[in-house]
Amino acid sequence: MRFMTSCAALFFLAFAAQAQVTTKNAEPTGAVTPDDMSRRLDESAQKIRKTGAAGADRAAQIDFAWAQDEEEYRALAKYVIVLVCAVSKNEKELPLKRVYIRDKWRHEVPLERISSELREVPKDSAVYSVFGAYREDSFYLAPAQLMKGEGEVVADFAANRSGFRLYGLPAEAPDFVEADRHGKPARGAKPEPKALKAMLEREYSGFKLPDGLQ
Repeated sequence: MRFMTSCAALFFLAFAAQAQVTTKNAEPTGAVTPDDMSRRLDESAQKIRKTGAAGADRAAQIDFAWAQDEEEYRALAKYVIVLVCAVSKNEKELPLKRVYIRDKWRHEVPLERISSELREVPKDSAVYSVFGAYREDSFYLAPAQLMKGEGEVVADFAANRSGFRLYGLPAEAPDFVEADRHGKPARGAKPEPKALKAMLEREYSGFKLPDGLQ
């Protein structure tokens, strides 16, 4: 279950200042594909072009999905699936070093990466000319409790850039998640492979599945 109010955002670095463009839509959406993420990046690149800016050193799009019901929520061990598509002009910046949640007390909780895929950026695209030739699509598991709390989702690139803000929390969660006062996964708990595969295939079509779920 995905809500655009809680899942679509672009943050980019241009010159010495950081700016952001956030897309919001309150309606649930269908499965996201690699081409969908490419279009989001392309739309943002086109907006940068209209400002007259020369481009940005790097960019990222984030999308995340909640379980569709309470049964799936528990099968996923109370985790949220997070997709990060990062693009850079510098090959050494990818794959991302880490993605994490920084809560309102500035505590940092690293998210577990479950898959990573490098993807070619078409040379004739606005993304290539504005943001760069190198792209990584990676999936992470985020504790539901942290996603619905105050804070932010942040990424560190492998070089040159740390603390790249991806999304401001809290995120809008389904009612059954909001009602769970103990939304923190149990220590050592992992999503059931069958449930994780089913959710990834339903919510994110065309992406590489994590090892062991092929």
